[in-house]
Amino acid sequence: MSDKPEYAPGEGNGAQDRTGPRPLTLRRCGNSHAFFFAYDSCPVCGGQLEEFASAPEAELVSHTVVRVSPTGSAFALGLARALCGAQTLCIIEDGVDNAPEKDVIITERGGLYYARGRRTGE
Repeated sequence: MSDKPEYAPGEGNGAQDRTGPRPLTLRRCGNSHAFFFAYDSCPVCGGQLEEFASAPEAELVSHTVVRVSPTGSAFALGLARALCGAQTLCIIEDGVDNAPEKDVIITERGGLYYARGRRTGE
């Protein structure tokens, strides 16, 4: 038995490795439309949404650098797609001058989503 979390494609089993990334809590309807944010009902088909655990691995679809911000500091912003198909905007960590990796790990902190390149062994 491994200490690493095991996920079916696009899903988590709720387990978490104490040193590794934690599963994300997402929502999906009976037609498998998945979302990061809590809607009252599925915006695609109107179905009822239920929470599920998703693997934190994602693909960075697109990214840009925001140079004019309220804080005056530049930051990288990206669009990430989780294995289950849900997409979200996220702040790219590890500096704005580094070209982001295509394979990223998504984490949620304080209601914001962050992406960082996968480290070896994740």
